[in-house]
Amino acid sequence: MANPYPVALRERAVRTYEDGVASYADVAEQFAIGAATLKRWVARGRETGSVMPLAKGGGWQSPVDLPTLFALVQQRPDTTTHELTRAYNRQVDRAARVHRSSILRALHRSGYVFKKNGPARRSSIGPTSGPNAAPSGGGSPA
Repeated sequence: MANPYPVALRERAVRTYEDGVASYADVAEQFAIGAATLKRWVARGRETGSVMPLAKGGGWQSPVDLPTLFALVQQRPDTTTHELTRAYNRQVDRAARVHRSSILRALHRSGYVFKKNGPARRSSIGPTSGPNAAPSGGGSPA
């Protein structure tokens, strides 16, 4: 959602329209705003006496119960997020079960750091050169 227009602009536009010199369309064009926006500001000013913007709303609350999640993390801090999700879903009601992505977001917002790779991908130490690579030039000549 975009930020609201400044209160000073709102007040000037409403005051200009209330002076009765121009129509909604003319005042809206003068201040580079939409005519419907100006109508809403004028209506709000008449109803409440103020043209202050309404509080921003929206968003949603995370369905993850953080105390339950934190308790699971403390019990097994080295668990993968897949295992953590399964353990979390076993502890909550059926209607409160969540997807792994919800657990990931909750952990991220809480400042936890976790490995993305599960047991399928392991790092290993091995030769970095191919089998037909020339020997390195290091060492003393014989």
